[in-house]
Amino acid sequence: MIRARPEHPHTVKELCKQAAFSEFHFHRVFRAVTGETVAQCIIRLRLEMAASALIYRRQRSVTDIALTCGFSSSANFSKAFRKAYDCSPTRYRRDRPPDFRMRRMRKVARPAPMYPDGMSVDVEIKTVPERRLASLRLVGPYSHASISKLYYDLGKWHLSVLEQPAPDEAISITWSDSALADQSTWRLDACYEVAKDTKATGQVRLRTLAGGRVACLKTDVPENEMHRISDYWDWLFSDWLPQSGYEPADRPAYEVYRGASKQPGFNVTLCLPLVNKHAEHDDE
Repeated sequence: MIRARPEHPHTVKELCKQAAFSEFHFHRVFRAVTGETVAQCIIRLRLEMAASALIYRRQRSVTDIALTCGFSSSANFSKAFRKAYDCSPTRYRRDRPPDFRMRRMRKVARPAPMYPDGMSVDVEIKTVPERRLASLRLVGPYSHASISKLYYDLGKWHLSVLEQPAPDEAISITWSDSALADQSTWRLDACYEVAKDTKATGQVRLRTLAGGRVACLKTDVPENEMHRISDYWDWLFSDWLPQSGYEPADRPAYEVYRGASKQPGFNVTLCLPLVNKHAEHDDE
């Protein structure tokens, strides 16, 4: 759809409808499968169309080509073109690269995740119950220090208000894809499961984590490799999901953490809520 009309002002709503995905997961699925964001794909295809027009439509002005290819102005077009082709549109047209047909912009290839030795990439489909969670929210860049403090503060609340230590199992709900959103808008909820009759106090909020069918990928992650969790998510979306027969439900994915027994780090379960295309009547 994008390739057929790169100049069109495609909206996420349009693309989601075409792809039959919910808006909640569409960006991450698209990036994991193609190796580029929706915006990067659109710009790349617009620039390729413009480069072709510069060579084969010489009677048209640079401004006309820019506007026809979906750029808001010739200035914005020139800036994007120079960044991609390392020269101005005018120079590109004047020099007419002899190998033009081979000079398509290449998207950055998605590297295959290098999983630690012994990691099982088997995905287990489970039906999980609804859970009541107490949570604190982080808004801004994700860092080990800021997330650790979030759980420290939530643990203090748990001990003070519920009069018992925080459970061994922690749940992290990430609402923002760090590759797509601006850092200042990233949102993450640090959570512990609590009894259904628990009352919220202070900055702690209660939320319900919906039950249902979930794809679960378990792995042990050393403390110094926590940044690699995004590789596992990419594998789940790009390699496992397309051939699984499932599609992601319109609910947030989340991670469940437990302390690892063999080394400093965590036993992590990546949880992707699912809708089963072939047995939708089984979902509740």
